[in-house]
Amino acid sequence: MRSYFYGVKVQLLTTKDGIPIAFHFTPGKTADAKALGKMIDKLPAESSIYGDSAYLDYGLEDSALERKAILLKIQRKSNSKRIDTLEQKLEKLKMRKIVETTISDIKKLFPRTIHAVTLEGFLIKLTLFVFGLQLSKALN
Repeated sequence: MRSYFYGVKVQLLTTKDGIPIAFHFTPGKTADAKALGKMIDKLPAESSIYGDSAYLDYGLEDSALERKAILLKIQRKSNSKRIDTLEQKLEKLKMRKIVETTISDIKKLFPRTIHAVTLEGFLIKLTLFVFGLQLSKALN
């Protein structure tokens, strides 16, 4: 019996209500901050993007603000050079919880195993699960 493993990460953007609006597939070995850098050009100007500490890249943060006035509100590590206030930290935690809940909702739609023979077939199925959650949240 053959089994396949595809190392794929899904970078997901949601609204404040947890509705997925954009996503990007990257190989599993790609750094999250690098993947976000590729998505920045496709985002509308003056957006606010929340992310966990894996997206922390001060150069990316500065260039996104300069190029398109996009605020990257990334959770800071305890030893960060740029320290958040308590209010900023709580805001980021609240928004990250919405994103994590959305990811959990997508995972709930998955069957026990996803049967796909090719990587393209696997990515199509993942895309359909994201669209399925979009439809279910939009109808509610």
